[in-house]
Amino acid sequence: MNAPANVHSLEAVRDFRGSLIRFGEQATDCLDSLHGQVHRMIDWLEHDRPVYWQQQIRRGFDRVAEARLGLQRCQMRQVGDHRPACVEEKQALRRAKARLEYCQKKLEVVHRCQRVVEQEANQFRGHCGQVNGLLQRELPRMTGLLDRILVSLEAYVAIDAPAAAPPAVRDETTAAQEES
Repeated sequence: MNAPANVHSLEAVRDFRGSLIRFGEQATDCLDSLHGQVHRMIDWLEHDRPVYWQQQIRRGFDRVAEARLGLQRCQMRQVGDHRPACVEEKQALRRAKARLEYCQKKLEVVHRCQRVVEQEANQFRGHCGQVNGLLQRELPRMTGLLDRILVSLEAYVAIDAPAAAPPAVRDETTAAQEES
């Protein structure tokens, strides 16, 4: 047998139903927003970052070529029998090579991150799909159940309480008969 309900306010049940519907709408909006953010992040990682680092690599090659040319020019100069040390040009070449290497490593990191992020995004989409399925399947079921509960409770409240019968007056002869 079902346990009796201890409902004190139909309005509280109606408020709960409204809150449940608002929760479903907000949760769906939140999931949509999260999907959009994941999509933007993947798009940024797959399109923007590789293009940026490839441009930086091209610039790095240009800077290395300029630094080499500057070093060669410096080494070709001669003041009397003395050749300049070309320290600044060597440092510039070293910095240009280091920057080029840094950019190449960054591009490799971007490619590795793309794979990892795509795997994580697929897992995230799977979990979100489960939550979305629950929202789409269970929320209508729960609001329907609450509707049926409200109809039953409203019908119960509408029933008039039976009039109480006046207490029976026992006479002494009836009491004596019952005792024997």
